[in-house]
Amino acid sequence: MTEAVDKKRIIFNVFLGLIVLVGSFYVATEGFYMDEAGLLATYKGIFQGNRMFIDSWGPYQLGGILTYPLFALYYYALEPVLYPLGIGFMLYTRICYQIIRLLIAIYLYATIKKTEYEKGAFLTALTYYVLFISYKNFSYKSMCDFGIVLFICWAVRFFDTRNRWFFLPMGLATCVMILSYPTMIIFPVFVVISLIVLMYNGYELGKPTIIYIVTCVVVGVAVVIYLQLTSGIMNIIPQLAYIEDSAYKNPMYVRFGMMLLSYLVFFVIAYAPVVVLKIIGFIRGMDDETAHVILSIYWILFMVASIIARPESVSASRFVYGCLIIFWWLPFFVEKREKLEYTRIGHYKLPEHEGKGMLKIIFFISVVVQLIWSISTNQGITVPGYMCFYVVLIVVMLAASEEVLGLKLLATAVVGFALFFSLVWVAESDGGYNDIFESRYYVTDGAYKGIALDQTDYDMNKAAYDLVTEYVTSEDKLFVLHGYSYSAYLNSDAKQGAGSPYSRAGKGQMRVLQYWEVNPENQPDYIMINPSNKYYDEFVGGETEEYINENYKTTVATEGDFILLAR
Repeated sequence: MTEAVDKKRIIFNVFLGLIVLVGSFYVATEGFYMDEAGLLATYKGIFQGNRMFIDSWGPYQLGGILTYPLFALYYYALEPVLYPLGIGFMLYTRICYQIIRLLIAIYLYATIKKTEYEKGAFLTALTYYVLFISYKNFSYKSMCDFGIVLFICWAVRFFDTRNRWFFLPMGLATCVMILSYPTMIIFPVFVVISLIVLMYNGYELGKPTIIYIVTCVVVGVAVVIYLQLTSGIMNIIPQLAYIEDSAYKNPMYVRFGMMLLSYLVFFVIAYAPVVVLKIIGFIRGMDDETAHVILSIYWILFMVASIIARPESVSASRFVYGCLIIFWWLPFFVEKREKLEYTRIGHYKLPEHEGKGMLKIIFFISVVVQLIWSISTNQGITVPGYMCFYVVLIVVMLAASEEVLGLKLLATAVVGFALFFSLVWVAESDGGYNDIFESRYYVTDGAYKGIALDQTDYDMNKAAYDLVTEYVTSEDKLFVLHGYSYSAYLNSDAKQGAGSPYSRAGKGQMRVLQYWEVNPENQPDYIMINPSNKYYDEFVGGETEEYINENYKTTVATEGDFILLAR
């Protein structure tokens, strides 16, 4: 009987896995998302030879080191093969992203299979694969996520095998986090402090700690040497003052305070039903399984209500709200979990390292990363909230491995909503989302070849492509006002004539003019503007507009809403 059930489970898992796999690659051919274009343009600038912190002023430019091999593989080797097959640069990067995420999910599966939660390995890995941060491509968020998951896997493997050399790849994973998202440089500080505390409590972690620190230092020195050879450290130092995210409207302490308030709100939302259940349990008695089922129903109703409340703006951030609730629930779910004495025949279990110990590792990392992201982001709780995903994976793992009763409904709902937002909902346009059933048109030329865009984005992409391919050469420098919103940089081989695709040029925003003053050799030959952009009014009447009107008086061409100006 057991063998028959296991066989059916395997068949179901294979069927579900194939659906998710095929669906994920199909969705990769859908939609245009502005931040995707902006960040890939940032990384492309590094690939084109921009000197870091001199030609490029963006805060996330170090990610260009990580993406460089993939960009080089496409432009130097694969483009002649893939482009005729209908795979442009953007689709290529999305496919690469999905492949890397798939490989990490497989390794996560293999890691969990070696623990007492082996029954939950497949569903946990599947859930990780379908989850995504904002959109499905390389970004400072997604690459940082890659590093975090690999760090977790190798940390779990270390505590299972006691092989200190797992701290070497843990150090490499940390460096991936830092290169992707520089504020994560705080992360190894937390790690080392935690290891020191464990050593103080009697754990032999001296050599692993040294391996971890040395690995991080060696990679850091290698990056510094690269910067010295390409930019020159003494050239970088005077320009560091310009390396910032100019989108910040409030000081850090205000942003962090507002973030803590948001977390408090979700804590109240999460624990209001828990308090009620505790009171009922005290008066009438209630087992944990029943309480967990009731909380699962509460979570489902919350998710449905969050979608119904504003159906015109449904996005993956709604799923993050649900993840925040589960994050707060985890201590309640595991507080009464029994510690098993054995993990396998003949092997004594170390409770501090396995079972709850593994959960503590993941929960600790999630808390630390949320704290770091809360300090640095300007986008609200949904950004650090993404780092609750790892706690959600714990709940799925506990439910699928039947370690905590009453969570199967919640785990099923989590997987269901994850599949909905991953395979049905597509990141699109200026921060919006739409479903895959909307009418779209496949792009046949340029960086977006092979991707289906809605009518507005299709026309915008075509206009930008036509202008830059007709008038702008690889020898020119190009500045695109609000360049993160368009495909112009990705469709052109010209050098970017601004410190970042995200450079602001509104009233009182002097970053573009400062860049041209500090780096006059990078002043653009062409400037592309779009008066229909929703932020264009901020540009009108500002210092940058005045400078452009005085120095770029020649209208080279117009296409759609775009105007191409030259000196």
